[in-house]
Amino acid sequence: MVSSERSGPGLRAGFASGRVDWAGLLDFPVHDPVDRKSGDEALEALGEVLATASPEEVDETGEVPADLVTRLREGGFLALRNDSALGGRELSAYDAFRVVERACRDSVAIGQLLAVQSGVGVPALLPALPAGPLADHLAERVRAGALSGFAVTEPAGRNNTWPELTATSTEGGFLLHGEKLFTGNGTVAEVLAVTAVHGEGDRRRLCVCFVDTAAPGFEVTSRLEFAGSRGLPNGALRFDGVHVPADRVLIGAEGDPRMPVAGFGPVVLLGMLYFTAAPAVAIARDCLEWSRSFVTRRRVDGRELLDYEQVQQILALNAADVAALDSAARWSLLAEGRDFERTLLKNLCARTAWRVVDRTVSLFGGEGVETVRSKRRRGVDPVPTERALRDARGLRIAGNVDFRLDHTAMAAFLADGHAFATAAMAAEDVRGGDLSAANRVHLRIAAGHVRRFAEACADLSGSPDARQHPVALLGEIAGELLGVLTLLATTAGPSSSDSGPSQDVADIHCSDAEHRIADLWRRFDTGHQPEFAALARSVAARRAEEGTHR
Repeated sequence: MVSSERSGPGLRAGFASGRVDWAGLLDFPVHDPVDRKSGDEALEALGEVLATASPEEVDETGEVPADLVTRLREGGFLALRNDSALGGRELSAYDAFRVVERACRDSVAIGQLLAVQSGVGVPALLPALPAGPLADHLAERVRAGALSGFAVTEPAGRNNTWPELTATSTEGGFLLHGEKLFTGNGTVAEVLAVTAVHGEGDRRRLCVCFVDTAAPGFEVTSRLEFAGSRGLPNGALRFDGVHVPADRVLIGAEGDPRMPVAGFGPVVLLGMLYFTAAPAVAIARDCLEWSRSFVTRRRVDGRELLDYEQVQQILALNAADVAALDSAARWSLLAEGRDFERTLLKNLCARTAWRVVDRTVSLFGGEGVETVRSKRRRGVDPVPTERALRDARGLRIAGNVDFRLDHTAMAAFLADGHAFATAAMAAEDVRGGDLSAANRVHLRIAAGHVRRFAEACADLSGSPDARQHPVALLGEIAGELLGVLTLLATTAGPSSSDSGPSQDVADIHCSDAEHRIADLWRRFDTGHQPEFAALARSVAARRAEEGTHR
């Protein structure tokens, strides 16, 4: 895997100290020209491949055509970041994101197939492995273009500390027993990384086992279908005594539920962004394009739709939100060492896309929820807003549900040994001379929120698990601030040969975000907490007494 991303100061230290490093933000990472050229070439080649498939057919049949997968394999799209010697395209982290996003603009299912493969599949995990027989074996599988995935979630849920699937020692290796659920590419994978537990009690060890799906005892018990992402090959899997050779199993330390290879953590985090954030950006961009077209072709009472104030707000907010997502993604992915931002980026993208698609569906009215098939029957522009609505909602639970990720991101941040300072920053640190007057105000407001964030972290650092709701609210606030600060930075100083977003675009996004942040702080600071626990337990008890709902 080739990487030309540079390291640079991120936002983590500033969020802990309560200070916005405006100079650091203005040193926005630049898209390396060589990387950009490789990415552009990949996008052009991908467009030619995607032109051979029908997104509507994928959505209606629930299947990605096998011949399309073959063309993706032949084009190196199943190994976006791997070396050319392995059949890969050697793309940077950001350019792989661009490729997945482009695929998702045609079909989220096709894009997510690529995201699983190059995000958490064998091609993604391979560079993190030490040299040896396992790495050699997996390199051969990548070179052969094998489809793959990472089986983690189980019927008991995603958020248990230890998996229930067991790895039992046997001659020459391990036997796997158990089930996995919601496994991307699980129905078509030729090799799977699978989490399992070896041993019992305090002597448990987390294992990652690399399973050949042709092995006896492996079974796809069900192909899963969702409201969105129709066509994504996702499955429920059973492992009934599947034998895995010892040299294809990675084993962690006793009592430690973390991944046995430290490098897997950042890989899986990046993979989550490919699977969720890239589709979210794609949906938001599509909705903006559809909205632009719609307002120019419709009239109400003889007036152009764009003459109406509320329609103007919808279109302007959509454009501003897309600009914020673009800035946040480039800041987070064009530089290494920004796991804090990457952790926030998933929810920022998924929630913003949900707002954008919700506005767009409202703008389109009846056409917003009418299917493509119905639109074609009556001879109107077959804009797939209904499909985007389904796809966007799924992104908020993919890779773990949004509220859970808010909490886990901030719980990790609070436990990271920061000294949460609360000293006021100097006014010159946030002067923002290249910003408009309105955006300089937004920058000062954002700086105030960052100070308040650090103060709140100081208060909560001793009890992140006991006070889940306020900790989760901090995660949502941090995500909003990521969008605001990176958009202001790109507005003040364009980071590439392209022109940056306009001052008006930043003003609109920041104004809207400030309303959301203010509401989050109101909920964070509320003095009265209703008895949620008592009522929830009472409701659950009554439900148990009433029996199964018919």
